[in-house]
Amino acid sequence: MERKTVALLGCGALGSLVAEGVSLDLQEKWKLAGVYARTAEKAHALASRFGCAAFDSMEAMLAACPDIVVEAAGGDAARQHAEAVLRSGASLILLSGGVLADEDFARRLREAAERGGSVLHIASGAIGGFDLMRTLAFRERQLARRGQAALPGQELEARVDNFKAPASLSGAPFLSGKELPADCRLEVFSGSASEAIAGFPRNVNVAVAAAAASAGMKRTAVTITSDPALAENTHRIHVQGFGVRAEMEFASLPDPENPRSSTMTAWSVLALLDELTSPVRYF
Repeated sequence: MERKTVALLGCGALGSLVAEGVSLDLQEKWKLAGVYARTAEKAHALASRFGCAAFDSMEAMLAACPDIVVEAAGGDAARQHAEAVLRSGASLILLSGGVLADEDFARRLREAAERGGSVLHIASGAIGGFDLMRTLAFRERQLARRGQAALPGQELEARVDNFKAPASLSGAPFLSGKELPADCRLEVFSGSASEAIAGFPRNVNVAVAAAAASAGMKRTAVTITSDPALAENTHRIHVQGFGVRAEMEFASLPDPENPRSSTMTAWSVLALLDELTSPVRYF
C-alpha cells in the first residue's frame, strides 16, 4: 500500500510529538512530508530530526501536495492558513478548535473544504465523546428538517466545566490584572462557549470543540475553575437531550513544555491518522 503524506503546521511541543509518532509508529502507513513554522530555525531543527522537508512558506508546503496537514500552531496560524489548506485539496486536522467559536469563520472552513474536495477533521484532543455529541446534534437537525421540535424538557443541552491549575490559566486576557489564589479553588469564569474563548483564547479549545459538536457556541455553558491542588487538567462534559443524558469526565497531565495543553492532544492526532488508514473504523 502506498503511504499517504502528512505535513505539519507548527513545530512546538505538540507538533514535535506528532512528528515523532508519524515517523516511528505510523511509518508503514504515513510519510512525514515536512514542516512549516513561523520560526524557520525550529522548522529546520525538527525536519532534520526526522529527515523531512522544512518548508519556507505555506505555498511551498501546499505545492508538495500532502494528503493531510496537521495544524499545531495555535489559533492565529489556523485563522491565517486553514482556508488555503482546505481549498488546495489537502485535508486538515485542526487542533486549535477555539477558532470555531467564530461561526462565520467555521462556515468559511466548511465552504473551503467543499470547494477543495477535502475534509476538516476536528481532533478530539484531550477529551472524547464527540460521537455521542454529534448523534444528539444530528437528532436535533433531523427534527428541524421535519418541522418538528424536541418535547418539552428534552431539548439539546451542553455544559463544559474546566478545572485547571493556576499556571495553566496564566496570561488569559480575562484574568488581566487579577491574581489567582494559591491556596484555594476559585471559579473564575461562567458563561457561553463564545464568551469563554474570547477571555481564554488558549485555554478552552476543548470547550469550543465540544460546543461545535453539540449545542453550538451560544447554547453551550462553560465554567472555568482554578484549583492549585490539581496536577491534571480536568474537563467535565454534560450533554442531554431527546431522552439521553451523559456525564463525561476527562483528566490528563499538562504537557511539561506547554502547561496549557496536554500530550493526549498529540496522541489523538496519531490515533486519527491510524484510523483513517484502517479497514475498521469506530465512530
